[in-house]
Amino acid sequence: MFAVLAMTFSFLVGGMLPAHAGDGPALRTPQWRLEQALECGEKVASAERTPVILVHGTGATPEENWSGGYVQALPRAGFPVCTVELPERALVDLQVSAEYVVHAIREVYELSGREVGLVGHSQGGLHPVWALRFWPDLADMVEDSIGLAAPYGGTAAANADCGDGSCVTAYWQMRRGADYITALRRQSPPAGVAYTSIGTRTDELVQPAPEATHLPGARNIFVQDVCPARPVDHLAMAFDAAGYALVLDALTHPGPAEVSRISPLVCTRLFGPDMDPPRVLLGGLSYLEAETSRTIEGYPERDSEPRLRPYAR
Repeated sequence: MFAVLAMTFSFLVGGMLPAHAGDGPALRTPQWRLEQALECGEKVASAERTPVILVHGTGATPEENWSGGYVQALPRAGFPVCTVELPERALVDLQVSAEYVVHAIREVYELSGREVGLVGHSQGGLHPVWALRFWPDLADMVEDSIGLAAPYGGTAAANADCGDGSCVTAYWQMRRGADYITALRRQSPPAGVAYTSIGTRTDELVQPAPEATHLPGARNIFVQDVCPARPVDHLAMAFDAAGYALVLDALTHPGPAEVSRISPLVCTRLFGPDMDPPRVLLGGLSYLEAETSRTIEGYPERDSEPRLRPYAR
């Protein structure tokens, strides 16, 4: 009787305690939340190529960001896919969201028995680099970290959003000069991982170019390096054919992406191969609807950037 009660108590408390595995800071987010946020395709456990974790951007969900694009295309290219859903549409403290990515890396590495690749759009590109910077065990689990329009240098658009002294938490942290951005860039990311930052010079949200998407220690590329006159906005970076070709190049070669290996024929396409354009557009419309409704517009704001956690100071 007492043994059963002890086991039950242990199970219940374990579900409420912060997750903690591997090196680096203990994860404050309960294990069940981290597990609930990770969704993997059935072929990840038997992966014959690098499994890829997709990390969505600010204000979006995995469905809106990826379902018609990379979730369709990467498995058809032989790369099994997982998605991680960041809390509250990634509008919360980025240090909280990063824990979901830390957990995802460990879980997918263990499930597949292979090094993983990470592809993040916008804010989603920041979390893999943050995780690799502050959780030392992860570098041996990751092959590629690829950002699509990721504001590694902060973005002036966030400075403008917070200019009246009030904005959502995530925007405070993505400002140029934010404490979060300073901590992210204080040192180059750990060696042993190939880092690629892919931006667009016509990005209306992550600016100015090239500073906003520049990541020290990474191969920093613009889609216009492949297709010089190509106009690609921020949201389109999640499905653009030239951006996708660079991602695929990084995943299929040792080291980061290389412009010289990309065929100029990609410049004749809007969407990456094997993507589902109607589904991509539906995802974009769903995101825009959330952005203009109370879902995002009415989200609580604060008057300052959250304090860096001790491990990042």
